Amino acid sequence: MLRFLSSQLEWHYDVVAVVNGQQAVDKAKEILPDIILLDMMMPEKDGLQACREIREHQETKNIPIVLLTARADEETKLTSLSAGASDFLAKPFSTTELYVRIKNLVESHTFQRSLAKQNVVLESTIEQLKETESQLVQSEKMRSLGKMSAGIMHEVGNAINYPTTGVYRLRKMAAQMPPERQGEIQGILGDVEEGLNRVASIVSDLRKFTHPDLSSMDQVDVNLVVTSALRFLSGDWKDTVQFERNLPTGFTVWSNSGLLVHVVVNLLQNSLDALKEKAFDNGEKPTIWIEGRQEADKGFLVVRDNGTGIDPKHMDKIFDPFFTTKDVGQGMGLGLSICYGIIKQSHGRVWVSRSEPGRLCEFTLEFPITKPQEAAV
Repeated sequence: MLRFLSSQLEWHYDVVAVVNGQQAVDKAKEILPDIILLDMMMPEKDGLQACREIREHQETKNIPIVLLTARADEETKLTSLSAGASDFLAKPFSTTELYVRIKNLVESHTFQRSLAKQNVVLESTIEQLKETESQLVQSEKMRSLGKMSAGIMHEVGNAINYPTTGVYRLRKMAAQMPPERQGEIQGILGDVEEGLNRVASIVSDLRKFTHPDLSSMDQVDVNLVVTSALRFLSGDWKDTVQFERNLPTGFTVWSNSGLLVHVVVNLLQNSLDALKEKAFDNGEKPTIWIEGRQEADKGFLVVRDNGTGIDPKHMDKIFDPFFTTKDVGQGMGLGLSICYGIIKQSHGRVWVSRSEPGRLCEFTLEFPITKPQEAAV
């Protein structure tokens, strides 16, 4: 039967013949054929056992299998199909019928493999389209904010000049008042100045977002950037938060030093805020990890904390302008959107690489190591 089938099928297919069930299982995993013909009765392992083992392996489980047997009763057919056979052929059989069944199964298997490959390509394309759509939406939001903030800066900047000038003149007038009244007046003027400085800071943040100063892009030492950012925030974390810093010596990226400090300060401030909202127990300490690495022509800076994490329902909004989960007066919701704009203008990317509500949050920043070709003048 083995010689007969080989001689008949060699005219149409490349045939590999084996003499027992164990060889059938081994050869199937080795060459991954388009179809397998198994006799029900074989040495070492019968057709049913060989069929079951072929179906157990991931790489061979979808290969069509035709079982040949001299028994044509209903029980044998059901047993063969339950063992994983794709088709069943009783002896004696017609060669023409064998050709037709093999042809149909091979064509079906080939079509399914082609369809599976197309599905993989389609899924990949859909993911790319989703990512592109997200980037386009975000870019449009940034563009809209840029136009709006330009008008805001102009109007607010002009408006600030009046009270700022007034505070200056009032200070000079207060200096001529009796000493016992100067303390009260100076305190009130201090409060007014603090409010004006707050407004000026918001306008400055908007200006940095709208018109990032990229004229001085260069190789930036990330260690120095992180050191500066930690120094700016030292009053918020000294003796309360543990920092784990793992940055390679001489680690540099292509960016703007001042703007990169601004980005790192924003991310660290968000981490500190998240740590303040969490109650720590079981010996866990509020910690921020800052890590850096280089892969090919890209540099990566990772900022992670073991704070409250980000609620999944907010994940697609965190880079939106004016989106914030903080209480009124605790933030404008511009920090991450400004960071997004700065990093994008620096030919980089920023995203939430990990977030587990109540356990941790991790941001990853990607920058070119050297001057990008498209940035060349």
